[in-house]
Amino acid sequence: MISFPSAHDPVRLLQVFNQYLEIGGEEVWVNQLLRLGGEAFTIHDLRFHSGAWMGRGAPSRLKQASLLWDHPQARKRLRHEVAENRPDALLFHNLIPVASLGMYGEARNLGLPVIQYIHNFRPFSPSGTMWMRSCVNAAALAGNPWPEVFARAWESSFLRTFLLALYQKRLLRNGDLDVVKRWIAVSDFMRDKFIEGGIPADRVVTLRHCWQSNPNFKPAEEGPYYLFLGRLVLEKGIGTLLDAWELLEKRLGPACPRLIIAGSGSEEARTHARANRMNRVTCVGFVSGTIKEDLVRGCRGLIAPSIWWEPLGLIVHEAYDSARPVLAARSGGLTETVVEGVTGYLHDPDDAEQLADDVKRLEALGTKGRAEMGQRGREWLVRNASPEEWRERFVAILREAVR
Repeated sequence: MISFPSAHDPVRLLQVFNQYLEIGGEEVWVNQLLRLGGEAFTIHDLRFHSGAWMGRGAPSRLKQASLLWDHPQARKRLRHEVAENRPDALLFHNLIPVASLGMYGEARNLGLPVIQYIHNFRPFSPSGTMWMRSCVNAAALAGNPWPEVFARAWESSFLRTFLLALYQKRLLRNGDLDVVKRWIAVSDFMRDKFIEGGIPADRVVTLRHCWQSNPNFKPAEEGPYYLFLGRLVLEKGIGTLLDAWELLEKRLGPACPRLIIAGSGSEEARTHARANRMNRVTCVGFVSGTIKEDLVRGCRGLIAPSIWWEPLGLIVHEAYDSARPVLAARSGGLTETVVEGVTGYLHDPDDAEQLADDVKRLEALGTKGRAEMGQRGREWLVRNASPEEWRERFVAILREAVR
């Protein structure tokens, strides 16, 4: 029998997350959630890792195809954690591949409501990104995942993309998703897309990520470079960025500012090879900790040139926290955090000419103008990403869901 928390009791959550092979914004947020609780809510963690299905001891590819739909051992772990921690609700993030889609059925069997965080376009898109080779194809939102299947959009495999598309269609039709009482979208853009895909509007709420700003912040002296920080994959616009810098090198010559590219991913080798042929581009690989913080604090501006539909773009928060302006694509949720001409500039996705022009516009502002724009970004962050306001709204969503 479910016992609902009183208005004064903290809501108890069990968070379920299948970690990816590479750390991204979703994992950063999942980790941050653990630090945001306290008197209002508590979170216990249940994690799976995609790496468990690689290398020696991993299930066969045929077995993985079956476990993707329903993984009995994962469900057993969920039951154990529920018995140990007695949560009021389950908080789901990514469940693919190891946790499996069977988690929804298990939640229904346990009689627990689910709050599902929307970090990408699953359960409509098998790849999660609707990205196919060089562009977004939104057919999956209309119930047609076949373009992604034929493009081998998930793990570059026709069979695995086909099976996941099949399983997701089954999930959408068999009623298991009724256990999801609230879908939390990280931007209005994502909320609109999920409603377009068929999720009832009264179950989808927007709650953008919060950010704990440093109250003792002091701006650092800017360096002679711009910064890209993220996964080196096509959909993040790394090709557009390099095209833009080639234009800048031709137009500005020795006056062209430097570009530092920090990150790793499937395009890493191509990106490094191309950067080595350029004069003002440096690749530094994956960075974290103080090295990452120093790079952000010292840049003239951070660049987010995504050409897929970026759900939010937590990297914008990082830039604003260091009082740095942002040059971003008009892509998904980025348009809700970058204010044109106020905290940065927006260019059309995959338009290297516009991006190059925006770099020149930011250069023309000079050190003082860039600092003022960065400060306005920091003010936006303090105003719009308050952890206290986020916590109040999050708890209200939780209490609506568990009742």
